[in-house]
Amino acid sequence: MEDDEKHPLFESVQKKLSVFFPDMVYTRESVEESLQTGDIFYKSIDILPYLQTALFDEKIVEVELDGMSRVYFSRVHDDLPDLVPTEVDGETVLMEPKYHQGDYLKRMTHIISLPVEPGIGNLNIRNTQKILLRIFTTTYAVELGTFFQDLAVVRELPVLRFSFPVIGRLVRGAREFRAKVPVEMDMRVLVVGKRKQDSVTTRIVDISVNGMSFSIKKHQQEFFRLDEVRTFEFIINGMMSARLNGTIRHVSKIRGKKGTEYICGVKFDLITRAVAAKIESIVATVQRAHLKELSDKSMASGLDLIA
Repeated sequence: MEDDEKHPLFESVQKKLSVFFPDMVYTRESVEESLQTGDIFYKSIDILPYLQTALFDEKIVEVELDGMSRVYFSRVHDDLPDLVPTEVDGETVLMEPKYHQGDYLKRMTHIISLPVEPGIGNLNIRNTQKILLRIFTTTYAVELGTFFQDLAVVRELPVLRFSFPVIGRLVRGAREFRAKVPVEMDMRVLVVGKRKQDSVTTRIVDISVNGMSFSIKKHQQEFFRLDEVRTFEFIINGMMSARLNGTIRHVSKIRGKKGTEYICGVKFDLITRAVAAKIESIVATVQRAHLKELSDKSMASGLDLIA
């Protein structure tokens, strides 16, 4: 590309970077280098695979409003078309129109998300000037700059509509690697009872070498106190695979397809190298299962989903 062609492109990209990522100073040389390496991207077609992955993999998305430190959580949702009234045997019934999961994203016009949690964010978002969506992969975070459009309803479900992102960047080392546990994987965690409470067996949402998050029911929130130590047993294929202690770091809620989900975060107490090695082995097993799940979804959808 000639210099006279690069100049307006650089100005356009730099302006978007300054709006959404004011924490960094981007020179012309650094922008051109980041565009070449793919660490900065502005074309809708380059942004699309990350949003498709967030939808198909049901990733938790961090939502940052106007650069504020308070972060909200949501998920990318499908923009399902209305059911079509169809005459069947003399009666009018509502039928599914021809539509494949995520088709609306291919138009690259907008994004649909579930309402954010905590819920106060849904009020604040209406007066927001800019929004940053943060999606985590195995090795980096993807940050996408967008704008709020309006509140919408999809099949009677209230949702948020954003413009299709105008800029994106990769942030390496944004957090430690977390392996998502596929729903089909036969892996659970037993939280040993405390304070006269029964033990709780539940599914693990994701796991790293230093901690995990697991799903709980609404009424179980009161079972867990911040910064307290609990004992955990990992049950894989019906057998106890490991037992260790961990510290409760957070109890959060987030919207999901089946309503509000409650999630508890834990930091492991890896008292011996043997315990740490066992957790590393579990994380590697989960990662392989997740990569296979993504590969299967990629083949079924024909999309290039990103691990």
